[in-house]
Amino acid sequence: MLADAAANRPPKNDVLPPMTRLSRLLLPLLLGLAVLAGALVVRAADPGAVQIVRERLFDLYQRVDPPPVSADIPVRIIDIDDASLAMHGQWPWPRTLMADLVNTLAQAGVATVALDMIFPEPDRSSPTAMIEGLPLDPEARRSLVASFAALPTNDEVFAQALAASPSVLGVAVTQEGTSYQPLAGFSTIGPAPTGNLMQSPASISSLPVLRDAAQGSGGIHVSARDDDAVVRRIPALTFVSDATMPSLFIEALRVAQGAQSLILRTNPSPEDAEEGIPSDLRVGAFTVPLTGRGEHRIRYGVMDETITIPAATILANIDAPQDLAPLVGGTIVLVGTSAPGLFDLRATPLGTIVPGVTMHAQALANVLSGTHLTRPDWTAGLELTAMAVAGMIVLVLALAVRPAIAAFGAAVEVAALGVAGWFAVRDHLLLLDASFPIVSTLAVYGAVTVPILIGTDRQQRFVRSAFAHYLAEPVLARLEENPGALSLEGERRTITILFMDVRGFTTRSEHMEPTAAVDLLNTLLEPLSEAVLTEEGTIDKFMGDGMMAFWNAPLDQPDHAARAVRAALAMKAAIDAYNAGQPKGTEPLAIGVGLHTGEAFVGNMGSKRRFAYSAIGDSVNLAARVEAMTATLAEPVLITGETLSAAKPHDATLEGGFTSAGDHSVKGRRQPVTVFRLISND
Repeated sequence: MLADAAANRPPKNDVLPPMTRLSRLLLPLLLGLAVLAGALVVRAADPGAVQIVRERLFDLYQRVDPPPVSADIPVRIIDIDDASLAMHGQWPWPRTLMADLVNTLAQAGVATVALDMIFPEPDRSSPTAMIEGLPLDPEARRSLVASFAALPTNDEVFAQALAASPSVLGVAVTQEGTSYQPLAGFSTIGPAPTGNLMQSPASISSLPVLRDAAQGSGGIHVSARDDDAVVRRIPALTFVSDATMPSLFIEALRVAQGAQSLILRTNPSPEDAEEGIPSDLRVGAFTVPLTGRGEHRIRYGVMDETITIPAATILANIDAPQDLAPLVGGTIVLVGTSAPGLFDLRATPLGTIVPGVTMHAQALANVLSGTHLTRPDWTAGLELTAMAVAGMIVLVLALAVRPAIAAFGAAVEVAALGVAGWFAVRDHLLLLDASFPIVSTLAVYGAVTVPILIGTDRQQRFVRSAFAHYLAEPVLARLEENPGALSLEGERRTITILFMDVRGFTTRSEHMEPTAAVDLLNTLLEPLSEAVLTEEGTIDKFMGDGMMAFWNAPLDQPDHAARAVRAALAMKAAIDAYNAGQPKGTEPLAIGVGLHTGEAFVGNMGSKRRFAYSAIGDSVNLAARVEAMTATLAEPVLITGETLSAAKPHDATLEGGFTSAGDHSVKGRRQPVTVFRLISND
């Protein structure tokens, strides 16, 4: 029998090199650590792409559940909207009309009137300016001008209104213009922050007559860092030429309180102790937290509709300003425009387009309600720590557990990071960047999982290609699911071995055509091999008209002996069914099946070019000898006592089904072997 010849030592498998679990996981481990280290380096460098993603995430946090901005907050917007323009004429309005607007608001008891606009040129609708444009002869024009010379210009009328009210005018930053002339005192506690503030070489402000009449002037620009047209920050302070210019909303807050100066607190820069990093700005009784660039990050909310009042409503009450007191009394009023034709519309993180004046109104609402978005310096360190911890957790998960469980763990971790960032904003107004920890976690998971999945797929394909013809589908599926359960290098284990031979086939085939003989053999072996596979046995090899199979390898089968006995009985039933279907007078075929249970060496046998999964050892030889006895004793099935003892506890139907066939001497054994035969054949 071939079992006697299968004595080669099993070689290493060149198709799927056997590896220890540690060596299989070494590459994924190194890849995961490399990706995590690279992600930490990139995040520490904080390039522009990382900042863009971070800002988009912060926008999303605000968009998910924006808070309401109540009308109880003393901030109002006077909107020069399309309806107001239709009623009072196109822009720019005469400065006398602007004076009426400011006077009416002042008489209604506002705390401040801050105009989000600039008046850099004289009003062309002033009486003398209009006369200059009339088609008159020079003498008549001079006469009219002299007649109106005693009248104030529109700009002077507007200046009187500004001087009589707590007013603030806007200032724009520019590359060419004039220097900024502050109207408030400014002091710094800590190193000067000049290098960390937004810089501008010049500014454009209103006419001197207007600028000198107002009590404050502030910048109406937004942060240069918001280069995607979404306004997230307002520079609370801007360094213009050699002076520090506050923003419009800062000046409005200062004037409303009657404060004379601003106090900036800075911290020394880690790189240069003489350079200050802005921390916060004291404006009267209020403290405005600042970014390291001297900006105020706006927390946007949904403003109550009563906060915005059309300019036409104010102008309709020129003669009864007291009627406006319930609407605007005691509030900081910001005058701006929502008319599309005046091009002062801005995009917000909420995904809305609003008038530019709304930016300052939202900032004031933040300060007055104490709801400031903050992002302290230590958040970067916390985010790096979160990246490292999250990356190591997902790395360990991907290496230690099954892919499905690791994927679930990674999903939970990603969700937890996102939720933690959201709760930090919602409950503590703390901006924590979960985007890069999430991205790095997914990258580490992919770096670890992909090579593992590739290796697993390779193992599964090898298992199927190597065992598809020898194992039952359920066993093959379990091996594909857990290739680690397959030991290809060889192992000692207790198995039940079956040898089968078809009696009389050689004699019959001598009188048949070769193709007919092969067809007959295949017809016989089909149900006989199916009997083995049905009991989830491993077909070792076909030997002409014979077969070798075994159980309890490559996977553990506690009832392997019972399975082997049932397979032998099914083989006998299959050959009986075949004979019953043959024409009368046809010589019947018979089989001999021998079973033995014992220890054997199981693994890959053969050479590097050709090998097979097989079993060798004394137990295999004994099973082959028992099969040979079936011809001598004229029994279809013989099993050893070891097999019968191992099978009975797992299959009660086998009890009493076999009887002793005596003790028989076996080549290579000193002691005789007791074999058992089927009782049904007595």
